[in-house]
Amino acid sequence: MSPTTLWVFTLEARPLPDSPDFDVAGGAFVVCYVTPSMADDPVQHAAAYVRAQDWQAIAVEDEPERVERDDAPDPDHFDQALADGEVYVFHQWPIEDSAESETRH
Repeated sequence: MSPTTLWVFTLEARPLPDSPDFDVAGGAFVVCYVTPSMADDPVQHAAAYVRAQDWQAIAVEDEPERVERDDAPDPDHFDQALADGEVYVFHQWPIEDSAESETRH
C-alpha cells in the first residue's frame, strides 16, 4: 500500500469588506491541506473555501504538491485534513499604514 498523500499548497488572500478581519488584516498566506478525493482542482476548491470565509484568494504562492505526512509543513494539520478532508491555516499580517504598502485594501 502506498503512503497517504494530500495536496499541500499556499494561497495569498485578502479580506473582503464583509470580513470581520477587514479592519485589522492586510492579508494572509493560507496553507491548504486537501485530500485528493475532495476535488479535481484543489486550488479552485480551496479558493471557494477562502471566499466562503469572506476572503479573496489573489495568488497561488506555492503550487499544489502531493505530500506525505513526513514532508508536510505541520503533521498535526496533515492528520486533521485526513480526518476532515481539508484544513486551511490563515497566517495573517496587519494592515500597513504607509502609502507604499501592498497590504492596503
